[in-house]
Amino acid sequence: MHRYARTRLGAAEAEDVVAEVFAIAWRKGEIPDDPRAWLFAIARRVLANQVRAERRRTALAERTLRHPKAPGPDDARLVDELDVLHRALALLRPADREVVELLAAAELSTAEIAQVLGCTTASAATKVYRARRRLRAAYRTVTEGQET
Repeated sequence: MHRYARTRLGAAEAEDVVAEVFAIAWRKGEIPDDPRAWLFAIARRVLANQVRAERRRTALAERTLRHPKAPGPDDARLVDELDVLHRALALLRPADREVVELLAAAELSTAEIAQVLGCTTASAATKVYRARRRLRAAYRTVTEGQET
């Protein structure tokens, strides 16, 4: 079992896989007529889960490297700006807010937004344009309210 896991993973990860395989086998309780093949089938699934988990961790690490660092303690201006933006978003209709969130927070393209919303790309582009325009207006409303 360990040799099989070592063909795909490092030593420490292979030991984790072997431990997981036998933990799963123990929980199942019944041992089939051909336990060797059964254990290898379990190991195959555990390995696949390990590989998927490693891909997710790598993708997350890459995404965190692409994004800027969090603001420092002395960057109060950015915190204030985010507060204004949150208040402006709160003024939007839910449909516009959803489009802005898909565009900015989820980092989706217009074509991907169209798929999420179940509309054509042209219709999604129009929704994006209008939502941005309404967000700009809401932002102006919030900032003008702060000045008075």
